[in-house]
Amino acid sequence: MLRTTLGQLLINSALPEDMIDYTRGLDKKGIKALLSEVAEKHPDRYREIAKKLSDIGRDAAYTTGGQSFGLKHLRTSKVARVSRQRLNQKIDKILQSQLPDDQQEAAILEAAGEEQSQLAAAVLEDAKQNDNPLAAQVLSGSRGNASQLARLIAGDLLYVDHRDEAIPLPVQHSYSEGLPAAEWYGATFGARKGLVDVKFATQDAGFFAKQLNQVAHRLMVVAEDDDDDEDPAIPRSVRGFPVDTTDADNEGALLASDSGGYSRNTVLTPKILQDLDNAGIKRILVRSPAVGGPADGVYSRDVGLRERGGLSPLGDLVGLGAAQALSERLTQGGLNSKHAGGVKGGTAAVSGFQHVNQLIQVPKNFKGGAAHSQEDGTVEAIVPAPQGGQFVVINGQKHYVAPGFDPQVKQGDKVEAGDVISEGIPNPAEIVKHKGIGEGRRYFVRAFTDAYRDAGLGVHRRNVELMSRALIDHVELLDEDDEHSPGDVVPYNQLEKTWTPRAGYVTVKPKQAVGKYLERPALHYSIGTRVRPSMLRDFDEFGVDQLDVHDQLPPFQPMMSRAMSASQHDPDWLTRMLGSGQKKSLLSAARLGGTSDTTGTSFVPALAEGVNFGNQWPQIVLRPAATPRPALPKGS
Repeated sequence: MLRTTLGQLLINSALPEDMIDYTRGLDKKGIKALLSEVAEKHPDRYREIAKKLSDIGRDAAYTTGGQSFGLKHLRTSKVARVSRQRLNQKIDKILQSQLPDDQQEAAILEAAGEEQSQLAAAVLEDAKQNDNPLAAQVLSGSRGNASQLARLIAGDLLYVDHRDEAIPLPVQHSYSEGLPAAEWYGATFGARKGLVDVKFATQDAGFFAKQLNQVAHRLMVVAEDDDDDEDPAIPRSVRGFPVDTTDADNEGALLASDSGGYSRNTVLTPKILQDLDNAGIKRILVRSPAVGGPADGVYSRDVGLRERGGLSPLGDLVGLGAAQALSERLTQGGLNSKHAGGVKGGTAAVSGFQHVNQLIQVPKNFKGGAAHSQEDGTVEAIVPAPQGGQFVVINGQKHYVAPGFDPQVKQGDKVEAGDVISEGIPNPAEIVKHKGIGEGRRYFVRAFTDAYRDAGLGVHRRNVELMSRALIDHVELLDEDDEHSPGDVVPYNQLEKTWTPRAGYVTVKPKQAVGKYLERPALHYSIGTRVRPSMLRDFDEFGVDQLDVHDQLPPFQPMMSRAMSASQHDPDWLTRMLGSGQKKSLLSAARLGGTSDTTGTSFVPALAEGVNFGNQWPQIVLRPAATPRPALPKGS
């Protein structure tokens, strides 16, 4: 005998036989899991099944009244009343103390913050237990969230003013019961701030999206893979992007090297990742556009599976897709500030814009930036600075740590150039400068992903990998060659594809390579990177037993160009028209005899020429930019 509900019978009537489950819960996560299972098991029937489920929901809402609610459901939550009583007792005790006013305000904010951190979840659970339709709306994902429900039947507690500083006046009443005058006045700051944030956030996010599109638009799929890399007759170094095995963003990526019984180019699925984790493999190498690739564009195997469910086809502009996904999240974060209404804890996405923008613009004055060591050595002393802050002395050189930031090293510590030595936000440009293009890209991926998630924004790591490839891809030449002069900036990936190890290089064990410079890339580390002791762990873990290195500095130095000026370094002078600094770009192109290719990975030259609009090519062939374009047959 089956004991179930009418709702379970209706839902299961729309599902294939192998998916029938009368214990399934369909909250927001459950609905997503159900549709994902349908897509995986019955992709050809997804549209039909989704339509049936939608019809069931519509009919149920029409015939039963759906999630309609009445005045009784807007009564103040019992949980909120208990929380209010507890908080008022703490506030009374604070006000009766002999603490100075500023310390009393800080204590009130701390007490209110403790209550606020657990109030929304507790109110939602209480409403769920009492069959409040408002809770059902939140749990189903159809409308609102836990914080908005608390606003209706509990209270917001803390708001921020126009400076993003918390107001020490807890708003303890809900909108349904009405606010006392003082609480209403405090809440108006947040309401106005939310509206203003949306106006500024929309323009900020638009500008941010423009920069990402300019930087990433050349990331077009030009081939499935590099034939040389897959030829067993050609020796191939161990290359790949190191990631934690348990990172869910690995799904859809391809293995870069054999691991746990799975071979290179295996598409990672949740089952495979679980198998690797069960085997005790904590980190794996995945293929990534941040590691290697063609001189221009990307390989589809490096990009991995994307929204189409398979490898991206030739000509797919995966860079623009990643840029749109990242910028759209930031735009939505600004809109969420309006919905949060200035409630403390709901504004992180807006205040985090400066942090995210700094990561791609790398300004000279990095706000909230950490101090970086400028050389390898030992911390000899930490002394007060006359202007405030402290000096960290490394090998006799003073490194300034600004007031409010504590050093993260102590006397006697060994540090490497580029290492973070104080509190604050690490500057990716400093990482690139001292640790190379490859390590700079890895750091950028981690920092950018963390910045989004700290701001409460969803982000997929593999989108950020694409952005790191596009943004961190420049070296400044130090010596003259046939085509370039000292000071010229060229794309790193272009240099890597044409690089031949210099005379005098040697092949040695990683420990013997410390202090020398890579002549061939290994793992994610790029050509010209100085081998340091911190890299040996990676080499040992992933089986790199020899390196090609040179004693002398390479004839170039890595650099991170800010997003606003990245297009000025594009080798195609017409492509530079997409970005800023037009005067400087055109003068440089004229001086160097710049050329343009309308069949390259950038769409800008073709749009600028506009000759073949409306004409159909007899055959679409993807080829390197240096290959001459074939003449069109007459009449085509």
